[in-house]
Amino acid sequence: MNPQIQALFDLQKRDRQLHVLERKLDLIPKRLLELADDMKRLESMLASEQKKCEDTRAFQRTHEVALAEEEEMLKNSRAKMGHVKNPRELSAIQREIDSTRRMASARNDEIAKIKAALEETESKLASMQASFDSVRTQADAESARLTKAQTKLQAKLEKLEVGRTSLKGELDIATVRTYERIRKRVAGSAFVATSEGRCTACKMQVPHQTGVSLRKGEEIHNCENCGRLLYWKGLFPDDDEGSSEPKAKAAPEKRAAPKSAPSV
Repeated sequence: MNPQIQALFDLQKRDRQLHVLERKLDLIPKRLLELADDMKRLESMLASEQKKCEDTRAFQRTHEVALAEEEEMLKNSRAKMGHVKNPRELSAIQREIDSTRRMASARNDEIAKIKAALEETESKLASMQASFDSVRTQADAESARLTKAQTKLQAKLEKLEVGRTSLKGELDIATVRTYERIRKRVAGSAFVATSEGRCTACKMQVPHQTGVSLRKGEEIHNCENCGRLLYWKGLFPDDDEGSSEPKAKAAPEKRAAPKSAPSV
């Protein structure tokens, strides 16, 4: 077999490995960004509920101040009772006391409702905070795992790049240029197998004479239809991937997205 065919085959195999690693590396930053966005969204939800809780507390304090003022008014009105000079003044003070007492009673009822609602909200908020803390722990662990995987993949990628440079050195310059041009154009495999007289990339029939030459393993030909470089599949019978475009490999495991904390 022509050594150029073996070197080109090894280069194509190395490029398939690089393609898989590059795809995995491309996905990791996206997943990290998704995790960061998820946490920002949950933080925003939690902050919004905390703000509502604070607003309710402020509303309660406003009512309590008003109630204190009303109770002071009642106290003053009752003090006036001992200084009335005639029935008319007594009646006016009595109406004032009755009105203030109704306002204070209504205020007390309102404060009781606010307290009950606030107690329930604070309980839910505590549960929400616990859930958020759990989700944040999971997200931090996932981010750490992805970052570690990214470092390992990057190291593998650099090692493969070094090997790729070495393989290119075994090929003729013209062959390398042709291979790289085709690889860039088709965005995939540039050196593909023929099987049963067909190019396994575009599925078109290969001329008989070309097929005979490829079986001898002495020359490298181009597919007349798609332009890819060809070799006979029988030269590398143990290769399961070289006869077609690279199959999509499993991306880095995508863990379940953090669940939203329970809303209040």
